[in-house]
Order: sequence, then structure tokens, then C-alpha cells
Amino acid sequence: MLKPVLLALAACLPLSAVAGDTTLARGSDYDFLTRMPTGLGPGISLDHIVARKATPQGDKPQASAVGVLFGLPVPALLRLDLGGKLAYLESDGYASAAMVGGRLTIDLPASTELFAQGFYAPSSAASGSVKSVSDSMVGLRWSPLKLVGVEAGYRVFEVKRNDSQRDRSITDGAYAGVSVAF
Repeated sequence: MLKPVLLALAACLPLSAVAGDTTLARGSDYDFLTRMPTGLGPGISLDHIVARKATPQGDKPQASAVGVLFGLPVPALLRLDLGGKLAYLESDGYASAAMVGGRLTIDLPASTELFAQGFYAPSSAASGSVKSVSDSMVGLRWSPLKLVGVEAGYRVFEVKRNDSQRDRSITDGAYAGVSVAF
């Protein structure tokens, strides 16, 4: 699994010069590392999510994704990023999905920002017996220092299969973490 992610990172290396926020967080039953671009134009998006609870079959569901988001010009105090990402899934079997979506960020007073993001892949954009993949997150970040912040929110990452007994939520709950902007 690490090899495809590293190859995708190398292919997107020129895009990584765009500013971004990297968040390391822990939820009640999951951990994740996410990088989202923050500037105008194209930027690289990275995601790795691991559930801490094992399934009845003994494996721990996880997902890794790499993508490109485009920052669009919007009125002051707002940021809108739209794009897509390719996800590799380990959730009661292996699969991949091409997800599309975006992120809306609203700058608030006192170095605080509110954000919401969502990505989705229907069965036509996923492999194997995957019926749909969705990733939704809403959160609040406070940055007491210009490049460092603390973040709290709620994240749901679901993999639905043709056999509903194999449906899994890799994440579904509140989280807290730290973020670094660079």
C-alpha cells in the first residue's frame, strides 16, 4: 500500500509548493493525517485514516488518498477548494475509488476558522463490490501562533458495498488534533 502512495506523491511533488495545512488527529476509534492546500490554484491533498477497532474478521479498516484541489477566488474571509482524489481502501477487502468534492473554509475572528468538506464516489467510480464511498468532515481550528493550530471536529468516512453486511464506517465520531501550516 505504501508504494502506490509514494509514487503518487512523487508525481504530485511540483504541486506541493502550494501552501497547505497538515493535521494529525485522533478520534474516539480512529486516527488520521490530512494535508489540504490553502492557496489559489492547484494544490496537493493527502489523507490517511486508520480505524483502531478491528472488524469481526480481525482486520483494521483504513483508507489512503492523494488528490488535487483547486483553490478558487471567492470573497474575503472565504476559501473554496474543489477537486478530486484517488483513494485506496482496505475495508473487508481491497478496493479503490475516484472521489470528487471540496472544502469550504470561513475565517472567523481571533485566528479561528470553521471548515466543512465532503468527497464522494459512486459505484461507477469505485472498484470491486463497492457501492459508494463518502468522506465528510466539519471542524473548527484555532491558530494561536501563525503556523500552528489546534483543531476539533467530526468526521465520517463510510464504505458501502453491494453486500450491506460488509458496509463499514472507518470513521464516525468527534476528533481533536494539531495542525501545522506550511
